[in-house]
Formats: sequence, C-alpha cells, structure tokens
Amino acid sequence: MGRYIQAEQMCRDIGHMYSDGVDFTQTTPQSIIVQLGAGTGITATGGNGVVILSQIETVYQADCTAAGIAPCTNQGQPVFTQRIVVGNSSLISSAFGTPNSAILNSSGNILPSVYLSNADPSVRANGFEALLDAASISAGGSGTPPAQAQGEVAYVVEVYVKYPDIGYLGWSTAGGAYSRFIF
Repeated sequence: MGRYIQAEQMCRDIGHMYSDGVDFTQTTPQSIIVQLGAGTGITATGGNGVVILSQIETVYQADCTAAGIAPCTNQGQPVFTQRIVVGNSSLISSAFGTPNSAILNSSGNILPSVYLSNADPSVRANGFEALLDAASISAGGSGTPPAQAQGEVAYVVEVYVKYPDIGYLGWSTAGGAYSRFIF
C-alpha cells in the first residue's frame, strides 16, 4: 500500500510541476523525478519505473486556419503536442498511445503541421476524449464532445513503478503501481 501511495504522490507532484512549466527534458528536473521515486529503483533513463508526460490539445478549425493547414483532418480530435519519457520506457506504454519518435523534436514537441494535418496518425490521443467526457458527466456536465475548450492544454502524467520484490500469494509475477493525473 505504501508503494502505491508513493507512485500516486510522485505522479501528483510531477503533474503539478509539469503544468507549471518545468522542462523535464533537462537533467535537473529529471533528477527531481529520481529523488521523488527514491527507493523504487527509477533512474533518468531506466530502472524499475517510468514517467510519461504528455501535452494533449483538441484541434479546432480555427487552429488549422491560423496555421494555414487545409484540410483540417484532425479537427475535433485530441492530439499529442508534446511527449517526454523519463525512466524505463519499456515497462509500459501510455494509456492514450505513443506518438512516433520521429515526429518529436529534442524537447519532445510535435510541430503543428504534423498534429493538425494528421501527417502521422500516431499523433492522436486515443481514448482521451472518452475519459474527459466521463469526467464531465461525473461532474454534472453533459459529456458532449469536445470537452476540451479551444486552446486548452491538458498536462497528462502517467507513472508506473515496478516492484520486483512484490508478488501475490507466492506467484513469481512481480507487482507494480500505475497512476495518472491530468491537469
């Protein structure tokens, strides 16, 4: 239980920092992640944990018009505009998909010409709108798509920490903890 709580707190704290503009492509913020995960075995490039940071926006026709993109093939779709991974990327994938690494720049950003025009289908954040709709309904809203307003950025942090010393009832399969926060 304590390890799950640690994963939850890591995810929440990293999410706050990410939504406040901390650049996790830099060494110092990555070392903060490692410190928050003290005892889990996560490192900046491997170990027993992974932190997946994504920025997701819903595309509107006005976005395509302003960028001179026609046709606006991703209109109404939630898309990744940034992806940063810290830790062992082979442990899990994001619940919303993984943008092709070839479309990311050194800061993990994706160019508007790619995410607006669907130049690469991996840019779509699958299942994200359904999650927003469910949250809107739970909060008393209509859940009518799109729940994300134009220009609004969702900062999504997913944390998975593998605990090789935890199994269930003597099974050899080790446990782990997954947490997700959206700001």
